[in-house]
Amino acid sequence: LDAATTGGGGGGTHVMVTGSWDATVKVWSATVAPGETVSIDREPVAELFDADSPVVCVAATDVLWGGGTRGMTAAVCAGCSDGTVVVWLCHDDGAKEVIYKEEPKRGGGPCSAVAWASGGTVLFAGFGTGRVVSYSLQGTALRPLSRLSVGSPVQCLAASEENLLVGCSDGGLRLIPVGDGARFDSNPRLWRAVNGPSSPSLSSVCVGLLIPTTTAAVAGRRRRRVFCATGADDGTVTLSELKEV
Repeated sequence: LDAATTGGGGGGTHVMVTGSWDATVKVWSATVAPGETVSIDREPVAELFDADSPVVCVAATDVLWGGGTRGMTAAVCAGCSDGTVVVWLCHDDGAKEVIYKEEPKRGGGPCSAVAWASGGTVLFAGFGTGRVVSYSLQGTALRPLSRLSVGSPVQCLAASEENLLVGCSDGGLRLIPVGDGARFDSNPRLWRAVNGPSSPSLSSVCVGLLIPTTTAAVAGRRRRRVFCATGADDGTVTLSELKEV
């Protein structure tokens, strides 16, 4: 399950994307009203049938298409149990198209996590073999850019500006610096057993920024703070602050 703020049709304020065991991906129109009341249309605005195996993960982002002449478009990605990565563009006018389909590789494992970077032009995918790949969206083409192995099956991803956080089945959290052209630094940082000494497998990761906005904070030159939350298979949740050293 994932969501994007606009685009994809349906007339709502958001689109929600779901993937299923039957290899289908559906795009739903959702509206967030004042007071944060959420309503979701009962019928999907798009159904996508180009995956060939159960969908493990999905991600959506907004793309301003055709210089704005076609409005906002939802770029939808699905990672599948056979290792396939599929990306669609779902336009406001109801049109949809497959722009990328990476066929499975023997021994490549499932595509277990996908995440768009802010701005919607860079996609990250993680696989059951520990492989992480970055892609660039250029027009109607998605191109692989950089590859790296983190040494443990990937379970979840979160992109934050110039870094990618990768949660793995060994309970470790990796931080991969992302350089120009969405290319990976070859030496990721590893924090072991972030959710406790038993090192449960990480199942979710989220990162957020706390930016000083008050006059006192700005005058005191307080720097923004970066927080990371990780959830594990044993039900534990850990909140950490990431600091440069």
